Amino acid sequence: MAQKVEKMVRIWRLVVTPPWDGYLNMATDEMLFEEVKERKRPPTLRFYRWAGDWVSYGYFQTPQKALNLEAAEELGVQYVRRQTGGRAVVHSEDLTYSLVAGDAQRQGLGSSLKETYRQIARALTSGFMRLGLPVDSFPGANETGRQRQDGPAPCFLTLSDHEISVGGKKLVGSAQFRQGQAFLQHGSVPLSVYNRKLAQQVLTKMKGNGGAGSDYAPDFGSRYAVLEEAAGRKIPVKKLTDALRDGFERTFGVTFEPEEFSSGQKQIIERRAEKYASEDWKERKRTVAAAV
Repeated sequence: MAQKVEKMVRIWRLVVTPPWDGYLNMATDEMLFEEVKERKRPPTLRFYRWAGDWVSYGYFQTPQKALNLEAAEELGVQYVRRQTGGRAVVHSEDLTYSLVAGDAQRQGLGSSLKETYRQIARALTSGFMRLGLPVDSFPGANETGRQRQDGPAPCFLTLSDHEISVGGKKLVGSAQFRQGQAFLQHGSVPLSVYNRKLAQQVLTKMKGNGGAGSDYAPDFGSRYAVLEEAAGRKIPVKKLTDALRDGFERTFGVTFEPEEFSSGQKQIIERRAEKYASEDWKERKRTVAAAV
């Protein structure tokens, strides 16, 4: 099987899934990562939405530190812990991408976390440029691109190496998990002002709510970009996914082959989703070298 993938390296896979809950979405990304790590598939790009309002928070975070649990309960916002590091992200009116590859260096995706970030940023930038968006890739003068940020600041209020911004505001929030040359990177593109408003409600820890960062109440409007504002118009999700896919094809010189999951893969996803829904996974905070 590994030899077959070698011959198909310039044919990457494209997976577009319907809106699923956070547990299924994270389980799907994990399954894709395991398959590329085992050389069972070529690099695979996935686009997906979320069923309902969700917060995903980083591997090194706890829900108590990552979000305002009282506000989340009042607003019916659910939450899930990611396999990747980084900080909390709201998924409501957004588009999420994920990319997995089993041999990043050989497949032109960089030999390190930081270099892979840079390569993916090139593809994202190309896609947004096709929509007429004047985006920039942040050079990372202050943060190093290490995704072990578990402080109170939400993801979209900090810019890390090679993250995409527009007008000085962060437009794409991404995080990466890596084992050797195999990696999973996923990221969110907020589509509407509603997504930012919801983030301000559930990711702001006002004084008196307790926990780390309990007095943290930043201005989201000055740092958190949304697509409809950046473009000056609503961009249909299909048009956005087509542009981003084209950006990856042009940047890496590949062709995408659409893929549907088999019944066996769907069963694996459902089983893995049970882990993400468990209290043990949600609450555990354990440092491991592979979670970055």
